[in-house]
Amino acid sequence: MRLPALIILFGALAACTPKASTPWVVLPATADTTGSKLTIVGTVHYIELEGGVYTIRSEDGINYDPTNLPAEFSKEGLAVEAEARKQETMAGIHQVGPIVTLTRIRNR
Repeated sequence: MRLPALIILFGALAACTPKASTPWVVLPATADTTGSKLTIVGTVHYIELEGGVYTIRSEDGINYDPTNLPAEFSKEGLAVEAEARKQETMAGIHQVGPIVTLTRIRNR
């Protein structure tokens, strides 16, 4: 009687263990490492504006304009987590949201 209970217990524990996280893609350091650090959890979106731009819309609704989004992450609807630096002194033509330089990114 104890064996079936143990099997069920171990099965339940195995189902509750977290999945291995997706590895980070660390991006090359840029000359400009200023700006406030932030973590973005959101979804990549393509906007047809000024020739097209990929943005990351965070879970709290802010659209970020990454200066260095890798090609493998430039996919509509891709769920991502990124660490970035907000570029307060930088201006761009897209004007879709704050400009950020990504330091690392991964799929969620």
